[in-house]
Amino acid sequence: MEMIKGGFYFLRRVSSTSLSKQDRLDILFGIFFVHLILTVWSNLCGCLPQSFIIYNTLFLLTLVWSLHHRESEEAPFMALCTNVLAIVFDTVNLTLFWPFIMTGTMRFGATMAVLNLVVRPLSSFLLFRVVQDRAEALGGSSLPSGFEGFFAPRNRGPYLDIDQNAEPSPPSATNTENLPTLTLE
Repeated sequence: MEMIKGGFYFLRRVSSTSLSKQDRLDILFGIFFVHLILTVWSNLCGCLPQSFIIYNTLFLLTLVWSLHHRESEEAPFMALCTNVLAIVFDTVNLTLFWPFIMTGTMRFGATMAVLNLVVRPLSSFLLFRVVQDRAEALGGSSLPSGFEGFFAPRNRGPYLDIDQNAEPSPPSATNTENLPTLTLE
């Protein structure tokens, strides 16, 4: 019971305040080891396709990348995107390849695959918080700079858009007094 209360306290603290660098690393290490163990154990099922191993390996590699680059927001954002896609992939794989007849080992592996799927929304939320805090530490918004244009309106610069029916400005007159003159001798 105390462990559950501690977990809820941790989630409340993570969702309400900014994270320290050590909190971010702890979250990333925790997500990495939980998904590593669940992925390895779910392979005992023997009924899941090779794509299950590929996208889970890709997810674990993006987590290692985000652990290595401690200030980059792109690495945990890629891990977040991979994890969100893995929710869809896990659902499809478990639906299509669920075995009808199971031995004890297959039952254990299938249970770990389902548990891996159940933990993914929580890890997605935690990864989103890591991305947010890394972006705020760098003075940006909550998304990496390359993805801000997809979700936020673009800021107009000093240039006019060609499609805006703007009146062309008259050409400026040149001052001929300061121009060098050529003389032919």
